[in-house]
Amino acid sequence: MLKSLASAVSGLKNFTAQLDVIGNNLANVRTLGFKSSRITFAEARSQNLSGVSRGFGGGFGNQKQIGLGVNISATDINFAQGSLEFTGVPTDMAIQGNSFFILSDGQTNTYSRGGNFFFNNQGFLVNSGGLAVQGFQADDSGEIDIFTPLAEIFLDTNLSSPATETKTVFLSGNLDSTLKPLAQTLASSLALTDPNQDDGVAVGSSLINDLDQTSVALTGGETFTITGALPDGTIVGPTDYTYTAGDNLDALLAVINTVYSGFATASVVDGKITLLDDVKGESSTSILVSTAASISLPVFERSVTGFTGRVSTSTAIFDSLGEAHNLILTFTLTPTEGKWTWQAEVLGDGDVVGIDTGTLQFNESGEVTSFGVDGSATALTIDPGNAAATFSVGIDVQGGSGFSGVTQFGSDPTLIVREQDGAPTGSLLRFAIDSQGIITGVFSNEKNLTLAQIALAEFPNPLGLLRSGSGNFSIASSSGTPIIGKAGGQFSSTIVSGSLENSNVDLVAQFTEMIVTQRGFQANARVVTTADQILEETMRLKR
Repeated sequence: MLKSLASAVSGLKNFTAQLDVIGNNLANVRTLGFKSSRITFAEARSQNLSGVSRGFGGGFGNQKQIGLGVNISATDINFAQGSLEFTGVPTDMAIQGNSFFILSDGQTNTYSRGGNFFFNNQGFLVNSGGLAVQGFQADDSGEIDIFTPLAEIFLDTNLSSPATETKTVFLSGNLDSTLKPLAQTLASSLALTDPNQDDGVAVGSSLINDLDQTSVALTGGETFTITGALPDGTIVGPTDYTYTAGDNLDALLAVINTVYSGFATASVVDGKITLLDDVKGESSTSILVSTAASISLPVFERSVTGFTGRVSTSTAIFDSLGEAHNLILTFTLTPTEGKWTWQAEVLGDGDVVGIDTGTLQFNESGEVTSFGVDGSATALTIDPGNAAATFSVGIDVQGGSGFSGVTQFGSDPTLIVREQDGAPTGSLLRFAIDSQGIITGVFSNEKNLTLAQIALAEFPNPLGLLRSGSGNFSIASSSGTPIIGKAGGQFSSTIVSGSLENSNVDLVAQFTEMIVTQRGFQANARVVTTADQILEETMRLKR
């Protein structure tokens, strides 16, 4: 009877311990990174009442044993993955996998799944308890050596990105194969008419006095003044043409052609006085013929706009001091099929030293077959015109890795500078943390630089870790020595920035366990009360 009391008391004691575990789990249902525990019972030793006995046929009968209650065999930690909750805070981090963050107080490392970190006023990445997150700091070039000792993650908010000299300009887009050079044409807004011509339209031999536009016949000595501008914008005139009795339109055209000699040619086309540039291309040519005579001369209008058949694009390039220079690249279509020439120009104080021209050749499919700088040069040489050194800039028409370059199709030109690899000095704007725990600084000059990488730890036996409070774990002899590594490298774990791992406590399972625990406690309590009643009856038998 005393054995039943002892067994029941052990049940009461251990079911109380189980309720303690359940209560702790439920209390931490909202604790970040909390891992629930479970208690495992094992039968206590048994008392032998008798050993085996001989039975029929030379066999043996079974021994007789009575159990002496229950013991706690283990309290295991459940390291199952908890759900992730998005926070949007970059320094909030969650681990997907079996790894742990490494935290330090400066002397001892502890391990945690809670990733509610922040950069303190000294620039160190710490948790809410002030423990420093451990990792690998990058060097000035952004390289990380994971074989160096662990160190605190540090972020210098005054960090700047040095200026980067431009080495290559990458082009992409289309050069229109249908671009043809055009000569600018100016023509009088209305056609001159001559009733003496079969079709009534004036020609060069039409007498000025026979024109319908002449209201009072000219007698001689009347003056026509010619003013305007050449294709390059140079002003011409005023130049006078003096009418002589019997002059025709060709006499006026002869004076105009003298004024524009070598630049443009005047003629009468379909009754209109027309001025055609001698050279195709963009033009500033203009003309005005004025007179006080009794003749109505129409003004000149641009009927064809001059066009060279070229496409330009520009970009800022940077010298070693980070100063910007505007580079302009102009491509001009040549009469040779698929061939373009190009010229480079730098605006401002800088200049292209030496060769600044080259050629670009396409095949019949519109693909680049060759690109080069004239002469023996392979790149442009830029003199920045300041204290910075002269530097070379290559031009890449292939577009760079993974990008399409320059093409020649019969569609609108879309030539652009896709990118150039130089940059001015930049200040740190923000940072980002990727799935490998790499912290990358984003600078105002659009450059990114690796700053550090968060280290992770894994254990041969994580169940052997000791809880040390605040969601942290400490190593024990049963856990084994931590293996230090990084996410996505030695470990399959990944880091999710902007999220936190919730507790993995299953409320439904815990409530179920709590009901079973309550029932077990009640049953053991009933054994105690029943045994007590039997003891009382036994005592009464003696009386």
